[in-house]
Amino acid sequence: MKVFQRLKVILRCGAIVALAASLCGISAHAEDRMQGMPAPVAGKKNYRIAYASIDMNSDFFLGQAYGILDEAKRANVSVVRIVSAGGYGKVAEQIAQLEQLGTLNLDAVILGGAAFDGYEKVVDRLVEKGVKVVALGSPVSATKVSLGIIQDEAALGTDLAAAVCKRKPGAKVLTLPGPPGVEWSRRRFEGFRNEGATCRMTLVGNTFAGNVSIEEGQRQAGDLLIKNPDVDFIYAAPGIFAVGAAQQARRMQVKAPVVTGTITRRTIERMKDGSIAIVMSEPTILKGRAALQYTVRLLNGDPLPNLVAGALPYPAVYTPNLPVTADMLQTYDVNAYDLPPEGWTPPNLQ
Repeated sequence: MKVFQRLKVILRCGAIVALAASLCGISAHAEDRMQGMPAPVAGKKNYRIAYASIDMNSDFFLGQAYGILDEAKRANVSVVRIVSAGGYGKVAEQIAQLEQLGTLNLDAVILGGAAFDGYEKVVDRLVEKGVKVVALGSPVSATKVSLGIIQDEAALGTDLAAAVCKRKPGAKVLTLPGPPGVEWSRRRFEGFRNEGATCRMTLVGNTFAGNVSIEEGQRQAGDLLIKNPDVDFIYAAPGIFAVGAAQQARRMQVKAPVVTGTITRRTIERMKDGSIAIVMSEPTILKGRAALQYTVRLLNGDPLPNLVAGALPYPAVYTPNLPVTADMLQTYDVNAYDLPPEGWTPPNLQ
């Protein structure tokens, strides 16, 4: 808990204050694309960097890739390869990709882990070749990772539960915690459950399962709503998955709004019709920019500000959590931090 208390102080004094400024009509797009995170630097040489993503099937993953590539141009470094493992749990596939990346004479790999465990040996081999590894979004347990760019997932879950408690103390909530074996979903649900206990919230479901997709959200919500049609809210861990849950609840005429994380274009539609009540922004473009900038700083030997120790086997920097509701959509610029340009895909994806 001390780590998260310290983190909240850092965010209040820095990134979250700057990000919240956009809600007051300030165009942060032009003023500070890093939003209180480290000042941008350029590479001391044209570093060769690769990005190993979990997937590339949603605005979340595309936003991170967009942030990385756009920031790489500004920093005068090259992202020579982007690979997608094809989903959570695809550890063997991702390890094979990382082994291939290790043959490309890279300076660094930015890695979003398809699971938390299983990466120790492949990261060791990359580091032995002089390749720095930076974790992005979904951390891994490998101890030789240099640093991570993540969110305070426990705080994100806590904030969502606090919002539900405020709206209806003692609410009955159907929970869809997200994919198994990944650290972010575990911590997020833990925060939600612990905070929910303070207002005597009743949780049903509570099973980590499946992958992150609309279809999976529809399936899981449908199965559980048959047994629990009287729920007051639905907790669905990430955004596109939550869209599926919201669609299924609406189809079954269950009036239980969804609370979730990650803004997507489909999420916005469901916020406007009231089937999604609260979305915790996970600023994917900002995450990608931060990952690229910290990687360049690491390679340059520049200072690495705002790192927090203790939550992972390596130090981490946290991007801000910001709750967004439907009434905020007129003032909060989702295109600055959350959504890549419509139709955009990475030009060098393999």
